[in-house]
Amino acid sequence: MDIKELNIKTKDNQKRHHPWEMARFGVVKDKLKNLINHQNDKKIVLDIGCGDVYFLSQFCKLYPNFVPLAVDTAFSDEIIENLKAEYPQTPIQYYKDLNEISIENDSASLIFLLDVIEHIEKDIEFLHQLKQLPYVNEQTLFFISVPAFNNLFCNHDKWLGHYRRYSKTMLKNHIKEAGLKEIKSGYFFFSLLFPRIVQKMIEKPTQKEDVEGIGNWSGGGFMTKFYKNILIFDYKISKILAKIGIKLPGLSTYIICRKEN
Repeated sequence: MDIKELNIKTKDNQKRHHPWEMARFGVVKDKLKNLINHQNDKKIVLDIGCGDVYFLSQFCKLYPNFVPLAVDTAFSDEIIENLKAEYPQTPIQYYKDLNEISIENDSASLIFLLDVIEHIEKDIEFLHQLKQLPYVNEQTLFFISVPAFNNLFCNHDKWLGHYRRYSKTMLKNHIKEAGLKEIKSGYFFFSLLFPRIVQKMIEKPTQKEDVEGIGNWSGGGFMTKFYKNILIFDYKISKILAKIGIKLPGLSTYIICRKEN
């Protein structure tokens, strides 16, 4: 969850994780399962633009051999202390800036950029700079996800500070220009396309502050699990169809890539 959305309170003043955020973790987990392993040797994972660190905390439960580094320019000292209190059993290291990180005699095995680069005006330049970091080498995996289809750019995107949405082709071109090499890519969450199309058709220009993000999710445990399972089912059906040559679009697109040799 974006830090901006983290600050939103529900009616009963409780923070809840959105089913989309939970389902996205399932998608990323499945996409990476044949690319990383559970070996005991320590590996370093960076989650850049990590928001509320929900994703990173779940990843560390699944892969306890990874040393988690959380990076977000929106972090304040207060937010970091609150997150440490919320996830006391997860040994996350928190950073406000990439320049604060020093990894001596080691390299990052995995870098997440989950719904991050759409917030960056010069995204290609940013990716190129990441590639140049001393702890990034040809074995470092990047997992990048972004909102799909620029013609669906709406008030929610404006409120979140997005510069663009991406087609899969556009994302592939941007990582290539940045000097990264694709391993695999695709779309996910086909079922969310139609509601977004309808939203785009009927929405009227509004003030940014009138738009709410996923941070205001107020569904109870049953409804959260119900909607999460719908999205996971959506993903599984799309995966099956892809195996027979039917590749569905989705409201999100992703790419897994590495630094060019």
